[in-house]
Amino acid sequence: MEEEDRKLRLILEETSGKTIPTLFLKRVKELPKGIAFRYKDLGIYKEVTWEKFWKEVEDFAFGLLELGLEPGDRVAIMGDPCPEWIYADLAVLCAKGVDYGVYTTSSIEEIEYLMQTGGAKFFIAENQEYVDKILLIAGRLPRLSRIIVIDTRAIFMYEDARLISFSEVQELGRQRKGKFPEQISQNIQQGDPDGPAFLIFTSGTAGPPKPAVLSHKNVLLGFVYPLGEIFPDLLIHEQRGVSHLSMAHIVERGISLYMPLVYNFVPHIGESLEFLQETLYEVQPTFLHGVPRVWEKIAGQALVGIESSSWIKKSVYRWAMKQGQSYLMKRWEDQNTPFTSRLLYWIAVNVAFRHILHRLGLPKVKSAYAAGAPLPTSIQILWQTWGVDLVNLYGATESGGTITSERPGFGKPGTVGKPTSINAVRLAEDGEVMVAGPGVFLGYWNDERTTREAIKDGWLHMGDIGEYTEKGKLKLIDRKKDIMITSGGKNISPSLIETTLKASPYISEAVLIADGRKYPTALIEIDFETVSEWARRNELLYTGFTSLATHPKTYDLIAEEVMRCNEKFARVERVKRFRIIPKELDPGVGTTATRKIKRREIYKIFQDLIEEMYMSKEEFVLTPKGDL
Repeated sequence: MEEEDRKLRLILEETSGKTIPTLFLKRVKELPKGIAFRYKDLGIYKEVTWEKFWKEVEDFAFGLLELGLEPGDRVAIMGDPCPEWIYADLAVLCAKGVDYGVYTTSSIEEIEYLMQTGGAKFFIAENQEYVDKILLIAGRLPRLSRIIVIDTRAIFMYEDARLISFSEVQELGRQRKGKFPEQISQNIQQGDPDGPAFLIFTSGTAGPPKPAVLSHKNVLLGFVYPLGEIFPDLLIHEQRGVSHLSMAHIVERGISLYMPLVYNFVPHIGESLEFLQETLYEVQPTFLHGVPRVWEKIAGQALVGIESSSWIKKSVYRWAMKQGQSYLMKRWEDQNTPFTSRLLYWIAVNVAFRHILHRLGLPKVKSAYAAGAPLPTSIQILWQTWGVDLVNLYGATESGGTITSERPGFGKPGTVGKPTSINAVRLAEDGEVMVAGPGVFLGYWNDERTTREAIKDGWLHMGDIGEYTEKGKLKLIDRKKDIMITSGGKNISPSLIETTLKASPYISEAVLIADGRKYPTALIEIDFETVSEWARRNELLYTGFTSLATHPKTYDLIAEEVMRCNEKFARVERVKRFRIIPKELDPGVGTTATRKIKRREIYKIFQDLIEEMYMSKEEFVLTPKGDL
């Protein structure tokens, strides 16, 4: 413990008063032959040493300067995790620029808004798909001077003068380096820890995404350092991770780009995000992060597989779950777990859970966390029972990434833990969470009014309502603006009910309706993968998403899941009726790029379905239409 504390103090000293490029260059000098990250190309994982990493970054940084990048100029990057995304980010920072990511699911309209709001001078596109999108709106972007393309295989017939390949920029950089060899090193030495490092566009659930400006200090002290405090294993052992979220998201950016600058952590980039399960199996990560939907999805696929297995395997699994949850409940209640309970759990692990984790590629995970949205308690319990010490982390872009977190040790789910030592956290009179400290962002880009609304008297107002438990842990109730009041005057927290519904492997998304209504109802999007597997197992005929979603048997399946959810809530909070959405929710249509719900838009799109649920005169019983 003393050794961990000593290392943590050293990391605090190392990150305080430093910029991201400073730490990058320090890492390069200390571990030139060490592995910075690995990526899969044509079926083979390739290693990038810190020495090679620096060369790629330096060449591209010089190239940007040659193309006319000035201090403070913005660079937009659109693409899935890949080596060039990482090189480009560090290169922009080393060249004194400011970059931001664009989600690959963004529509043309969203890309135009992000480009105009961020004012990017350069646009880096991973491939032809994103080149085509930017070219459609390039004429309306007077600040855009260059479109840099990573994968040029499909654009050999394009003639736009603004197009240039990533490798060509690096060649320009090598030529410039011959003329001004110390320019990048001087830029790094002149870096300001309190100056803007990059922009992160917020989700935009209640309006257009807002560009949050984060300094080097914000991300290093607000995100990177606290992770060592939360996960001591980062201080001791080498860790393997998997890059699988968008780099436009602060979580993936902090994990894959900046954590390796401080900890002995090696990210791995698979060949495609679509093959996450395959990548996990190949890499066998020891540290794994993810938004709740990722943890739900992986668990859901495993559960459906178990249901498809033989009756013997299902019986063994149910017995193992009973022993595992009994063992965990005793631990949560601070009871001395008897030898018999520990023995039965050991047997359960070895006859059932170990094999599940092996198939998922997760038998070696020692540190795991969920962030970005509420994590269903039942999902956290499920992973803990299987043997993955999944903790709930609460943070936000504006806070630098981390506010509070549970600590490893298979603690009782239901809270987001205690604050880290960096930022101060307190509750306002109405229960709103407020944060102050070095992680709090600089403000919204060119938007002083919205910044003043967010930061008052030095405290960042998070918009979340919370309360502390007897053990000093923070429990989140809901978003302040999302609390619903029924026509009978009852307050309802929609996110708690929605999160519980989404814990079902068959439900991908749930949207509660209750504000000003007689009772709660819900719109539900089925998880096509798991429901289609269930349909195959039950010999149901369907042709696609809509025919499966509207099948009477599917309604019966979802009705059972809704009733199971209702058992956990008071009568006034129970979902009385529901409708299954007949089509998949596309990012940007009713949801944000990160799949967060835009309530007003959802209500408008599915107004007929909503009103139908309240016009019915029938009793609250299960019907072929799925009413409760």
